[in-house]
Amino acid sequence: MLLKHAFRSGMLPVLTLVGSRVPELITGALLVETVFSWPGIAAATVQAATSVDFPLLAALTALATVAVLLGNLLADLLYGLADPRVGFDG
Repeated sequence: MLLKHAFRSGMLPVLTLVGSRVPELITGALLVETVFSWPGIAAATVQAATSVDFPLLAALTALATVAVLLGNLLADLLYGLADPRVGFDG
């Protein structure tokens, strides 16, 4: 019984941090792929920026923005499920 209540209360800060750390995950992938020369979306972003490929750079930036928005939305929805005091009706 105590574990159930403690777990639910303890999950709220974790959910808040997970949602706000999505941009750092994207930035971390950018740095790792650049340093280790791994192919990926972040490496394509660096290559598009250095070769002045604006359409690809804009598309990759929009993709990263959508990822951040979906991460925040998921965190908000999970926060509402974890804490019954939070309402979804606005």
